[in-house]
Amino acid sequence: MLLVEDDPSLSQTLLESLAAQGFKPRLATSAEAAWEALWRDPVDLIVLDVMLPEGEEAGFELAKELREAGFHQPILFLTARESLPDRVRGLEVGDDYLAKPFALAELVARLRALARRGEVRPRVVQAGPLEVALEKREVRYRGQMVRLTAKEYQVLELFVINPGRIFTREEVLERVWGPGFESDSNLIDVYVKNLRKKLYDNVIETVRGLGYRFAEA
Repeated sequence: MLLVEDDPSLSQTLLESLAAQGFKPRLATSAEAAWEALWRDPVDLIVLDVMLPEGEEAGFELAKELREAGFHQPILFLTARESLPDRVRGLEVGDDYLAKPFALAELVARLRALARRGEVRPRVVQAGPLEVALEKREVRYRGQMVRLTAKEYQVLELFVINPGRIFTREEVLERVWGPGFESDSNLIDVYVKNLRKKLYDNVIETVRGLGYRFAEA
């Protein structure tokens, strides 16, 4: 579970309380830190505040971007914003909404209900002769294991779980290396070239003037 909360007192209380209830919570204190945590290690649930250091709407924006990037773990908003429009918006981009102050027993019950629902992100993506096992982080092409570096895998995963979507070089940098990462955009060209060598020509298709997208063999 990933807890995205910037209030030090509340976050510490929640970490201890949820751990006592059998969860394994990790903390991110900003949207940027949440991105880094989610790309680094998978989680089964996300508890998300709306107001974060990036802005008063940062939680809503983060949830929307996570869905667009292929993260489908259940999201529960835990926030002091309790107006009807906020609740509606939260349920449009997330899965549940609990206003502060709240009872721990209710939070735990809601999280367990979301956990039973399970993550809808596929465990394995099959695209023609290419198979990507997301949980194991394994890649096979025509049945043969293909060894990728950690970053090569992350770049490939971003594309295969978003088939047809075009990503700019800057978007790939942000998704894989994290917001604020500074590098010449040709870094992505190098990784795409490596993936084409290890898998097949044009596994990541160049869309002239726009960026890249996944292409089946």
